[in-house]
Amino acid sequence: MTRTATTVWLDGNLLDDEQLRLHALTHALHYGSSVFEGIRVYPTPNGPCVFRLREHVDRLVAGAAAYGMQLAWDADGLIDAITATVRASGRDAAYVRPLAFFGGETVRLNPGRECPVHVLIAVLPFDGIMPGVEVPLFRASVSPFMKTPSRSLPSTVKAGGHYTNSIRALADAQARGFDETILRNERGEIAEGSGENIFIVRDGALVTNDADADILLGITRASVLSLAREAGITTHVRPITMDDLARCDEAFFTGTAAEVVPIVQIDDRTIGDEGALTRRLRTTYTDVVRGRRAAPGPWLTQVS
Repeated sequence: MTRTATTVWLDGNLLDDEQLRLHALTHALHYGSSVFEGIRVYPTPNGPCVFRLREHVDRLVAGAAAYGMQLAWDADGLIDAITATVRASGRDAAYVRPLAFFGGETVRLNPGRECPVHVLIAVLPFDGIMPGVEVPLFRASVSPFMKTPSRSLPSTVKAGGHYTNSIRALADAQARGFDETILRNERGEIAEGSGENIFIVRDGALVTNDADADILLGITRASVLSLAREAGITTHVRPITMDDLARCDEAFFTGTAAEVVPIVQIDDRTIGDEGALTRRLRTTYTDVVRGRRAAPGPWLTQVS
């Protein structure tokens, strides 16, 4: 197996690259009519493990239902398929992308009436968001583009088409020399990054926002909240304002790929190096996902 090899499962079958074919009129290709997950596989003392597999699959199934997709596999069947595909990849560190999407050969806007639903699982090599960098430090910019309101697109669904919002905002921030973007919702409050949730530390307390801020309820976000509460850290789930960003002592992003990434600058405000609370949560999270420290619940699913 080469370092860049991807293992792909499509509708129940493992396929080589040359066998993988999608029609040019695949509905999801034209309209983003798909739902997906990003899931990490970590090496642990007990062998490769998938992090919070049940929670990811449950969110995928719920997202598919929100868009009227009838899946041929229930949650248990998808869990079995994902673990089998990870096992077939032979990898102990990987990124898993399950994707449910409308296929078909039409450009009509109601795929539920005439398009088949396909499920794809891709397992690809992944060594972290910035390979070789032990602790990425992000410079972020508040985006001029608004986060799509949940009244328009349900933010709690991880759907392909939703991410054009993130693509646009991230491209703008990076063109201006930043690493990441921070989007605001229609009320002017902080929503999230392009692909991560955001936390701040203010007056000694950990603060993050909730679904009413038009965010995706990240599984890494939920994990960090659990770890913080277990450690006795004061936590608040409430709206985050621009004033909070201007006055916070620490800030960080959380996400499957990112894990916990310190934010050291927001626009022209320098926050400084990674703060003590951020470091504490980052190292705890790192130890938990790699099986070096007990998790608050059954978060690791063994592959073999």
